[in-house]
Formats: sequence, C-alpha cells, structure tokens
Amino acid sequence: MKLVFIMTDTYRRDHIGAYGNPWIHTPNIDRLAAMSNVFDQHYIGSFPTLPNRRDMHLGTGDRGLPLNRWKKIEDDEVTLAQRITDMGIHNMMINDVANSCHQTRTVTNGISGMNFQRGFEFFLGNRGQEGDNTWLDMDVPLEYPVDPELIRYPALGWHKVLMNRAQRRFEDDWFAPGTFKLACEWIERNWKLDNFLLWVETFDPHEPWDPPQYYIDRYDPGYTGRIFDAPAYGRFKEFGITDAEIKNIHARYSGECAMVDTAVGRLLATLDKVNLLDEVAIIFTTDHGTYMGLPGDNDLLGKPHAVGADGKTMGGGKGMLKPVRHLAQYSGVCRIPLFVHLPGQSKSKRFRLITQPWDITPTVLELFGQKKAPPEFLGQSLLPVIEGKTKKIRNTAILGPSGAQFQAMTPDWSYTVFNNQAGLPPFLVDRKTDKSESRNVAKKNPAVCASLLKEIEKFVKRQKGVPEGYMSGFVTK
Repeated sequence: MKLVFIMTDTYRRDHIGAYGNPWIHTPNIDRLAAMSNVFDQHYIGSFPTLPNRRDMHLGTGDRGLPLNRWKKIEDDEVTLAQRITDMGIHNMMINDVANSCHQTRTVTNGISGMNFQRGFEFFLGNRGQEGDNTWLDMDVPLEYPVDPELIRYPALGWHKVLMNRAQRRFEDDWFAPGTFKLACEWIERNWKLDNFLLWVETFDPHEPWDPPQYYIDRYDPGYTGRIFDAPAYGRFKEFGITDAEIKNIHARYSGECAMVDTAVGRLLATLDKVNLLDEVAIIFTTDHGTYMGLPGDNDLLGKPHAVGADGKTMGGGKGMLKPVRHLAQYSGVCRIPLFVHLPGQSKSKRFRLITQPWDITPTVLELFGQKKAPPEFLGQSLLPVIEGKTKKIRNTAILGPSGAQFQAMTPDWSYTVFNNQAGLPPFLVDRKTDKSESRNVAKKNPAVCASLLKEIEKFVKRQKGVPEGYMSGFVTK
C-alpha cells in the first residue's frame, strides 16, 4: 500500500467546490473529490489544533480525560506513525506546522517539546510558519498594519511573523507551496517503493492570511483599506472591523484556500507523472474550520468558544477581559472535509454517516493490513463503510475543547453543555430549521436534550481512567 495523507489546518468545508461552493477556486481538490469517497457528515473531535491531531495520531482521548488537551505527545504514547514503522513500512512526515513539531516555548536541539513527529521514520520540517523561531533579522522593522490590540499575536510573535516572511519572492517561498514542493521531491525519489506512508501537513489556510496578492485579488480586487491578516478572534463588529474589512479578510482566507488547492494540484500532477496516481491511496482532511462573519457564524471571526467583555479573544496576545461570554461552536468550525481515495478509484462515492478524526487512525492501519483495531481506539475503520459492509459508526459526533464544554452534533441537532465555571444552561439548536444555529430550543425539546446528553455520557464512560462523576463538572439542566 502506498498512502499519501494530506493534512491541512483551518480549512472550512464550505470553501471547497466539491462540497457545493459555486465561487471558490479549488479545481484540484475538486478533482481529488471526484475520484474519492467523500464524507458529508465529518465533524471535529477534540478542539483545536493539537488536540485534534492527538485524536488522529493516537486514536484515543487523553489519559484520564474524555477529550484530548493541548499537550505534547508523550514518549510512552503509541502513535499511528510508530505502528506503521513497526510494520516495516517506510514513512515520512513533511510538516510546516510550527506549534506541533517545530517551535514552542520549550525547544531542545531544534525540535519542539510537542513531539508530533514522534514515531515517523523520517521527518522534515519546513520552518518559519507563524511565529516559529527560525530567522532573526532585526533589519525587519516591527510594523503594525492596524492597532496592535487587533492582531492576535503579542509584539514578539508578530515581529517573528514579519521576519519569517520578509524574504518571500516566488510562490514556493510561501509555506503550503514549499511544503508540497518538498513532498513532490520525496515522491520523485521514492516512487519505486512497494509500500509507504507520506504524511504532508500544512498550516495553511490558517492565519496569517497572507497569500500572494493575485490569490486575494481573485476575491476582492482593488481593496485599499486596513489589512487584517492575523486579526484578533471574536465578535469583530464589537471591536471595530467594518463590513468592507471583513470582506477583505474573507478574500484573504479564500486566497489561502486557493493557494492550498494549487499545491494539492502539484502533488496530484507529480503522482501522475511518476505513474502512481492509480496506485496510491490519498486521504485529505483538516482539523477544524474558522468563522468569517458568514451566515451561521453569528458575527464571529476566527474560532473562539468564548469572548471577553470587549468582544475579543487574544487581542494583542492577551487574555480575555471579564466578564467572559461563553459560546457554543457552530458548523463553520465543527463540520470539516474528509476524502478517502482508494487505489484505482475513478469515481466519487458520498456517505452521510457521522465520522470523526478518531476513525482515521484505524482506517490507515487497515489500509496497511491491520484489520483489527486496538481496543482503546475510539473510532472504526472507514473501509467497511466504503465497501458497504457497515452503515453506521456512531449516532452522534462528540466534540469540544477539553474541560470547557461538550457538544453533541447530528445532522439535525447541536447540543452543548458548558462547565460549571461558565454556568450556562444547555444550548440546543435545531439545525434543520435554524441555519444561523443561534436559537436555544432546549426548553422546548427536553427529550432531545436527554437523548444527546446520554450520548455524551456514553462517550465519557468509554474513556479509561476518567474519574467517576466527571460530568458533575458540567451544567446539564
């Protein structure tokens, strides 16, 4: 088996043509979807970036907790890559996600303490994304395109962003193009292998939203206002971002999506060039979406599940002003893309059953011949689904930021319970009739709330080591 795993960051499902967007320019990802198994009800699990990756790399929740936290992969945790390596299959991670493998506050020998490259036989980092500690250049001035309180990074972090991108000249100097270029070079050197796993991971289209200008101009030509390429998260109207500015922010994000699409096209062309396109399996997914002030985003920008008194989260890299307002999470963040292309597949098949990142781990293992998943895994392989042998994996998607809230989502309902600190009652949305996902109908639907709460409780009980009474920390009535 030859498998190419494409992991993007912050890629909204509704910014892919294959999922129904009529104006986004994603011909290459659409081409991949047209020859893949497309999962229409794929949801996040643990939130956000690193917790989601722990779901996939480990196939489980956290030790003693139902959902994964923002933490490193420990040296005694068994990763998907380690299982593949132990099978004797050559594997390679090519990654530009600074906060998973490169830069953190604790760095040893140039490798971050987050350790997400653990278990891979070979690892190559494309350094410099976001605030990665890559290149000190004090000739690059610390300049702010807007008030520093409207940028999500503190001063040092923003200065590192400026230094890291100061040398860009050609598209390959941007991160997704450069990372996929390295992946294509790896394929050209290793196409003769009988079996391999190539894990290609890019932070784009996560902010900073700063693709080449020609990508932005496709969606908002002639803009002359303030530039927000890494804005504070939150209720953007409350801290003074105008409709024209949010349109440009959305154009910048859409341009990043189109840039990632171009990079995916390069990868597909390379596989075609070396006569591997009919032989490989390809998985394409992301960790979560983001809000852009679009319908259903409820005037939110970024991916906050709480905002401060001024409407901001991480303004200038600072904490939230009290009182903090807690929020349910909406589909723009929670519902994400997943394609699984199998060797030789030429036509698309679509599936509406509920899937989550935990299903990816056993799927990859079964592709390499391990049909029986370890008992601690939370998901199931999707190959029996694709083959028509299984029609359902779970009743409900369970998701959220660990310890802050639980959310149970189905195609019809979204139900959130908040921790005692937030002190909010359960929040139930009828997704069939409320496209804004903003009206709480919990009091009118007690039976639905009881059913979805039971799904959350079942999920919690599946985790080993979770203390008895864990759910007493959440407001369920």
